[in-house]
Amino acid sequence: MACRLLHVRFLLALGLALLPSSCGVVLRGTPSAALGLNASVALSANDASKRVFTYDVSKLAGKKIVANRPARIFFLFMAVDKVSNLGVWSSFFAKAPPSQFRAFIHCKLPVCISSVAGSVLIPVPTVPSYYCTDLVSPMNQLLGHALNNDPGTENPQDKFVFISDSSLPAKPFSQIYTTLATRQGSDFCAFPSNEWADVPGTTGGLELAVKVHQWIVLERQHAVNSCIMWAQGKNHDLMPRFQMNQKAFIWTNNTYADTRNFGCLDEFWHMASLYGTLNNMDASRDAVVNIQQFTNTPLKVSPSVGWQGACDTFVMWSKYINAPGHNPFLEFHSSLDPVSIPHSGNEQRPGWWDTISTKGIGAIRNSGFLFVRKFIDKPHLADGVDFGAEFSRIVFA
Repeated sequence: MACRLLHVRFLLALGLALLPSSCGVVLRGTPSAALGLNASVALSANDASKRVFTYDVSKLAGKKIVANRPARIFFLFMAVDKVSNLGVWSSFFAKAPPSQFRAFIHCKLPVCISSVAGSVLIPVPTVPSYYCTDLVSPMNQLLGHALNNDPGTENPQDKFVFISDSSLPAKPFSQIYTTLATRQGSDFCAFPSNEWADVPGTTGGLELAVKVHQWIVLERQHAVNSCIMWAQGKNHDLMPRFQMNQKAFIWTNNTYADTRNFGCLDEFWHMASLYGTLNNMDASRDAVVNIQQFTNTPLKVSPSVGWQGACDTFVMWSKYINAPGHNPFLEFHSSLDPVSIPHSGNEQRPGWWDTISTKGIGAIRNSGFLFVRKFIDKPHLADGVDFGAEFSRIVFA
């Protein structure tokens, strides 16, 4: 294990890509860098039948996509060996019109694939992944297969939602569908600015990369662009370029614009690739940046800002539960009865639930979040017997 970690660190230090291309993207022509795409792209399904579908993204360049079916929510599960509380998810999807959703899962271990047999979750072929250094490959693998589903159909209001294997829905399907299908742009939950990464800019000032939760929601155009840019190698060098995790981590001294950068590729790549990094920033002056197709734009750039963007998934980060400004995490946390408060976790791992009450489940239903994590499988219900049945009854009513 030590030799493997040393090898990984050596490759990262050299800036070499140990990140395999995902989405099976075959480029034809020369697409431009970010949003102005003008190319045909074949996304290989890479399944047992080796079918290849063609997804033409040329119409995304300056042409309005015409919907030829209702908007669809694509639930993209990231799992290791199973999805905790799969029965709750089955109850959730049982109330969903089949035309309005698809659910895919990337499993790290084969036992996970067998565990979802018979459910609505469709496994995609597993690609290599590495905790922290590359969880983007499986994320974009999921995007590629979702885009290939039901080829020839699309809707500009389609949304692609990343779901943790320890997450649960906080609302019934109908409410999640209405919220996401009518929302413009993509949802990113930006950490307080102390967590952003910074390096000296090539043309002066600082270059900043905004750190966000992994559990993002992408609009259709952003999903396509993510696949293309990942296959092109865009920002595969982001971690070594921002000297990520190369200095000793002391969470009490992790401050804004201090050139001490910590985090994982999945917390930076999609934000930096789809919207770009912030350039020529002056650490001594606040700024406001308007970002197109970014839910709840503008983005404030300041050492004093807290959570920004759209935080759809509750995660218990104890370090920032009391962050300044609008703080949906503290608002929800404060509504919980004592027995339902999750474990606090630490500066590197979020907290989790192993016990909750029916009142706590009701607080989840009444919160501003669409999803919540982390739940162990079959947590203890403090005032009842069957957690899954009570959760489904309260949340999906």
